[in-house]
Amino acid sequence: MDPEGQRVISNSDQQRLLEHLGLGDVDNWFALQRHSKRHQVAIDQWHPKAAPDWLWSVGLPLLSLGEKWRGERRVLGLSALPGCGKTTLGQWIEAAANALDLSIRVVSLDDFYFEADRLDAAMLGNPWGVPRALPGSHDLELLQDCLQRWRRREDVLMPCFDKSKREGRGDRSGWRHCKADLLILEGWFVGCRPNADSTADEPHLEIPLSPDEFEWRQSLQPVLAHYEDVWSCFNQLWQLRATDFNAPLLWKRQQEATLQAERGASLSSSELDQFIRMILCSLPSSCFQTMSADVVVEVDPDRTLRRIHLPGAIQDSPSSDSLTG
Repeated sequence: MDPEGQRVISNSDQQRLLEHLGLGDVDNWFALQRHSKRHQVAIDQWHPKAAPDWLWSVGLPLLSLGEKWRGERRVLGLSALPGCGKTTLGQWIEAAANALDLSIRVVSLDDFYFEADRLDAAMLGNPWGVPRALPGSHDLELLQDCLQRWRRREDVLMPCFDKSKREGRGDRSGWRHCKADLLILEGWFVGCRPNADSTADEPHLEIPLSPDEFEWRQSLQPVLAHYEDVWSCFNQLWQLRATDFNAPLLWKRQQEATLQAERGASLSSSELDQFIRMILCSLPSSCFQTMSADVVVEVDPDRTLRRIHLPGAIQDSPSSDSLTG
């Protein structure tokens, strides 16, 4: 990565973000990053092909929050459609935080999938044939118990889920301790609420919803309501918002090609098509457009970060062309 390479995010967007987070003046903050160990560790840990905006406008601000909130128990939600880069971002944050002795843990909503039998029962009959990922596939009772015990500073074991088990259907695979001050909970529909019109037209879909898909979409709205108690635990919610809702078509195919090249294992072509179709159809795109996030970072299909929005700020609102496809 070239940290001093050309950036797309404007200086004014960066300034408003830092002010919103209580991190100070943009020039002073940039100077502090450049002259601190945090800057070098960040560069060393980041993917070499990553654009500098990911470092300056997402990665380092999140590390700065971890430092600011040191000794406190805070939860930050991180929402992004599959393949956007949130998993890579999470891995970088944990690696950089460990090197800097910052108490940050990134937890995936995916790790709270039900165990095998309950997971299969929950996903039975869905029109996309996916073995997991839909609202309703997570053990929310376990997740809320873990969060409550973590806030009380008790010794907490959080589950791990291995997607390669059971011939790709996945199963729980152990536990890991969590004592971090800052938890970042990431997932593709993290922060989505059941306030969208599930009957609205979806112009991004080349093939309209089938009757079965429409019925499942309707049935998932009350299921999504069960997640609101988890979302209400967030001290902040960040969204990496795709400017084109069809972006997962490209992102997931790239991601699976990388997995195949590196590990020799990936979803089959038909499984990938069904998974992407589920992402595009199962929740209305307006769930993502109207998300009440504290920080919204627009992401183009080529993963370029374009704008930063702070929906809670009077002078700001997400651009009208987001998610239009």
